[in-house]
Amino acid sequence: MAENGNGRATTLADFIWKNAEDLWGDFKHTDFGKIILPFTLLRRLECVLEPTRTEVRKNYLTHKESGLDLDLILRQITRYPFYNTSEYSLGTLGGTKTRQNLQDYIAQFSDNARVIFEQFDFGNTVIRLDKAGILFKICQNFTGIDLHPDVVPDRVMSNIYEHLIRRFGAEVNEAAEDFMTPHDVVRLATTLLLDPDDALFEAHPGLIRTLYDPACGTGGFLTDAMNHIADFGSQSKIPPIMVPYGQELEPETHAVCVAGMLLRTLESDPGRDLSKNIKLGSTLSNDQFAGGAVSLRPGQSPLREKVGKGSKGR
Repeated sequence: MAENGNGRATTLADFIWKNAEDLWGDFKHTDFGKIILPFTLLRRLECVLEPTRTEVRKNYLTHKESGLDLDLILRQITRYPFYNTSEYSLGTLGGTKTRQNLQDYIAQFSDNARVIFEQFDFGNTVIRLDKAGILFKICQNFTGIDLHPDVVPDRVMSNIYEHLIRRFGAEVNEAAEDFMTPHDVVRLATTLLLDPDDALFEAHPGLIRTLYDPACGTGGFLTDAMNHIADFGSQSKIPPIMVPYGQELEPETHAVCVAGMLLRTLESDPGRDLSKNIKLGSTLSNDQFAGGAVSLRPGQSPLREKVGKGSKGR
């Protein structure tokens, strides 16, 4: 596999897209993306939760009738703002009751992760795959792909999502530019927006800023901006913080962005669920951040707001 980010992303995305060969004949081309993308998201979330899966399950069974705040307990175990309490994973679904077991697996995600699959109408997809006799095959295909962030970093994963969406766009005869902004443009826009603040970050360790993208797509602008700010972490004992906010019109691309934000944590507030900052709907007709209504939790330092321009692309 190629070492550079773009080459690696393209190679891995092509490998993932090979699932289309198993879908051929049973599904329309226009269905491929809505099947492959949620399985890709599921596998990435699964890889992150795998190290703590046994402990989460054990604590869930121990405390589910205790009246304790299970959500808090399980998030502390995963060290992420989401979890899954099912006994299953893609590799343990079995070949006889695959549909029932996968449905249980998805249902046992915390609410903030389960919404990802609801936006893809994944329940109906699972039923259709099962009726076609290929559900177990698709699950096994994804079991063999390691998508953990330590193996596939955010930017590489973002490139994979965009590559898959581009392929999906080609299948439905829609132009790729309707789905994403080229990475070089994203990098340029992010640099132009944030570079003027470099001296400010250096002079004020721990400075908190917010970034808003009103058409955030898969979250490429937000992710690159957070990575840009994270580079200052090695230069200061108290790293600066970028808190992302965004809104997206398309449910599928919104789901991709939500998944990405579930995997991001703030060093000063690791339990904070950044996916809640990503809203679904039209910014023009239903602006869910009207008036700049973004804030930190009570008791934390007030934000110094930084508003960036979004675009229709990703």
